[in-house]
Amino acid sequence: PFGETQAGKSACKSSDPYCLGGIGVTGTLAANRIAKEADTVLAIGSRLSDFTTGSKWLFREEGVQVLTINNNRYHAYKMDAIKAVGDAKATLEELAKALREKNYRSAYKGEIESCKAEWDKEYKRLAEYAYKEEGFEPLIEERDPRTIPEFVEKTQGYLTQTAAIAALRRKMPADGIVITAGGSLPSCMQRLWTTDSRYAYHAEYGYSCMGYEVAATLGVKMAEPEKEVYAVLGDGSFQMLHSEIMTIVQEKKKVNILVFDNCGFGCINNLEMTHGVGSIATEFRYTTGQKPEGELILVDYAKVGEGYGLKTYTCKTVQELEEALEDAKKQDRTCLFDLKVIPKTMTNGYEAWWDVGMAAVSKKESVKEAYEEVIRHREEARKY
Repeated sequence: PFGETQAGKSACKSSDPYCLGGIGVTGTLAANRIAKEADTVLAIGSRLSDFTTGSKWLFREEGVQVLTINNNRYHAYKMDAIKAVGDAKATLEELAKALREKNYRSAYKGEIESCKAEWDKEYKRLAEYAYKEEGFEPLIEERDPRTIPEFVEKTQGYLTQTAAIAALRRKMPADGIVITAGGSLPSCMQRLWTTDSRYAYHAEYGYSCMGYEVAATLGVKMAEPEKEVYAVLGDGSFQMLHSEIMTIVQEKKKVNILVFDNCGFGCINNLEMTHGVGSIATEFRYTTGQKPEGELILVDYAKVGEGYGLKTYTCKTVQELEEALEDAKKQDRTCLFDLKVIPKTMTNGYEAWWDVGMAAVSKKESVKEAYEEVIRHREEARKY
């Protein structure tokens, strides 16, 4: 079985029976569960980054051995691995030949099918995850209790982030290319996105580069002019950098830009609140006194797109999004989708851990508790 990094996603078909989907901090339940129990881990072309290895905590089996194949000697040495420095394909062919000569057979029996079936069930739940007025439970528990009711009332937006991604997957052409980079969307995309089209998933996730998406969408369209290209980005990333829309217009290219508007930097807000800090200036709110703690600031991103001469859509339900995606296929100019997405409806973690820097000294008990949890995980993780 194999898991995918952000860079490796779409190098192999999602429908491959051995494909477990994304691995690590932003990975699937199936990939992370198999990874924790593996006695041998073969990393092919991977930098074995913090997110991929769960801050070196993911591979938990006692005595687990890491093997690396990489044309970069520096990356090959990571995780105290047995290393092969060379071309991935050529090295794998030699390794497969040696294993056949030894009549190697995998010890896996029903574990792969069981984990994949459990994840398929979870995917279905996330794809159908919908807002309801009574008893709605956000996927991320830590939150300001004002935010979701206020957002729904002010925007009349009823989309959840996971359902919106599932709708895009259903309506997008099979060979379409998707681009993602910053915020919570790469987490959801690595978990939920599936494609059998090679190199149809383009993610800049070395440093979660907010603002990369719009410019990259133009570049991908130039490289693949016959294919439909879709950028998925949050309102935070859009605010940070969308000026290449002017270049897209100038070059007369048709791309699709989906802005997931949840009135804030949702990913960073999650990190603050899950580590005991509280919400600090990561929701777009008016300033009252000296702090941005007033009402949510509403932005009409469709109007922004109209200012550039784009075809725009405002989508507040799954049905509106699906209809807009169908109509966009008929357009010959760039389309911008303003999705009003309920905060805290992005995916959460699946049996992985990320070492987020924490204050060791604080007057807040919640921060002290979070720091103790970080220390506990660090003691469980590999040292190198």
